[in-house]
Amino acid sequence: MTERELALTYAPVIHFDRGETIPLAAVGYTVFRETQRSDSFPKRMIVPDAGGLVIEYALYWDYDIQHMYDLEHIWVYAAPDGMVSRAECSFHGKYLTLWEPGLTVGMPPEGTHVHAFCQPGKHAFLPEGQLFRLIPGWRECCMEAAGGPVLVGGPFAGAYQSAPETDRRCGRYIREHYAFVPQLEFDEGAEIPERLLQPWERLKAEIPARIAELCSQLNDDETKELSE
Repeated sequence: MTERELALTYAPVIHFDRGETIPLAAVGYTVFRETQRSDSFPKRMIVPDAGGLVIEYALYWDYDIQHMYDLEHIWVYAAPDGMVSRAECSFHGKYLTLWEPGLTVGMPPEGTHVHAFCQPGKHAFLPEGQLFRLIPGWRECCMEAAGGPVLVGGPFAGAYQSAPETDRRCGRYIREHYAFVPQLEFDEGAEIPERLLQPWERLKAEIPARIAELCSQLNDDETKELSE
């Protein structure tokens, strides 16, 4: 199979809170056949099982409920026979087990598709949606604590410096357009859509320009409001 075919074959099923307001914008995939540092999650080495491979999904949102820019990850480990052997997910800068044989929380894979539950507004992943109740402020961050600056990190850390006025406009935009009451009731889930999938290197090249465009739109909108 081509790398794109592999990305589709193992595309995770994502479950979103029914109140979620921020759409997934794009997903970059990387296929690892040998031990190698992740380019999109630089703090970790990806180590495939012997004879197997790992498909890394870097999920990009234009906004987190508390800042502009959001990049989360799911790693699916495929055994030599093509079956899923385990999966991992990002969780606020760390990574956790998403599924492995014997795990008693969450849902088992449907064939080659693992299930991941997405934190409302913040987009970190866990194997079961109700586990987000363990996070202090999980509800407030989507409501009164919504809004925040341009915060570009991960592989782009230091690549973009936002002006204070742009940060202020970003916070206002998030509060006005995305603040919501999270329900911790999740949809039935769907595989990552093919239209959102692209090689990570292509998405990596697009994100800085996308951030700059979003900031420009925020500043233009403010100018228009002042002139009306």
